[in-house]
Amino acid sequence: MDVTNKAYSQAHLPLSEQRTATGHAVRFVYLMTAVAHLARLRQNEQQRQTCLRLWQNMVQRQIYITGAIGSQGAGEAFSSDYDLPNDTAYAESCASIGLMMFARRMLEMELDGRYADVMERALYNTVLGSIAFDGRHYFYVNPLEVHPKTLRSNGIYNHVSPVRRRWFGCACCPPNIARLFTSIGHYIYTPSTDTLYVNLYVGNRVAISVDGHALRLLISGSYPWRDEVEIAVESAPQIAHTLALRLPEWCSAPQASVNGEPVNCEPRKGYLHIRRTWRQGDRVKLSLPMQVRRVYGHPQLRNLAGKVAIQRGPLIYCLEEADNGTELHNVWLNADSRFSLIEGTDLFSGKILLQAGGARLQHTHSEEAALYQYDRVPGQLEPQRLTFIPWFSWANRGEGEMRIWISER
Repeated sequence: MDVTNKAYSQAHLPLSEQRTATGHAVRFVYLMTAVAHLARLRQNEQQRQTCLRLWQNMVQRQIYITGAIGSQGAGEAFSSDYDLPNDTAYAESCASIGLMMFARRMLEMELDGRYADVMERALYNTVLGSIAFDGRHYFYVNPLEVHPKTLRSNGIYNHVSPVRRRWFGCACCPPNIARLFTSIGHYIYTPSTDTLYVNLYVGNRVAISVDGHALRLLISGSYPWRDEVEIAVESAPQIAHTLALRLPEWCSAPQASVNGEPVNCEPRKGYLHIRRTWRQGDRVKLSLPMQVRRVYGHPQLRNLAGKVAIQRGPLIYCLEEADNGTELHNVWLNADSRFSLIEGTDLFSGKILLQAGGARLQHTHSEEAALYQYDRVPGQLEPQRLTFIPWFSWANRGEGEMRIWISER
């Protein structure tokens, strides 16, 4: 770290003059979490505008599809606009947790679903993926592409691990993950004077104080695997209040009903507002169809040219060697292929996997093969059925190749 580089600590300019997210990524979002909180408490318009401006730069030009931030290992820092490499990404777990903190405070200030959308993306991808299924191994760095053989021989990847580790010399991430999970209720709900905003559809039971009474709710369903969410009212006294249900940006055709009666899903700043006198036994059903979607990067994201990523609901999917073999860089997804939903088994029990038609470049594995060839592709494409797993679950079956962004033809 260069201690003379004031931008590393966001100290190069007054915050009111800063235009881009810069410096150490974790410290940036921690700092901006505090600024957003103070802006709301003090009703400080200059601080509010600073938060809006820096948030906009970060989420429009410097955030990974997985809700990760901080693209370079040098200084665990932001790089420059549209510089988001996949294999050398730093994307520290703590940075995504800090991003959720910043999003929460922005949500309290603005009451706009776009902040909850980012919060959800970070939670269900990078944050969830930073801990192994066994609950005892962790990622500090969260790359979007891994080729283990290269990691061992090229120093540019010294910060990247192909598997989660039990602990770290600088062990900020494991306890930060625990802290987030134990405080998740603060992210699921945002209470305001006359409205309860429901940001995340994590199964839970909650009691919210409304005019001296407790509004008790139970959220259930199998989100993010199934698209049906139910919110049941469990409080005995009748309570007049508004429930604002987030309609995720990835869902194009949400549907809702109260006690079986359809509700108009016209959103206001990303939320469906339902105002009524709530009674014990009332049930809100929300349907969020989870179409498998192909995601393409901005033309200035040079690492994504000619590539596509796959998303279903809030989850980003990836290819892993265990299902698709090695040399994932030689695998293509067909542009017209349709996706099949597969019920996971064993390690993936209860999870949804995806399959689609693709192709692989088959070539001769020979020590005598030329490194470069003139005028012809060194091999031929052969059909292959591709299996995609939720990215957060990668590296739970040992070391192997992985990639999110794949070539499309």
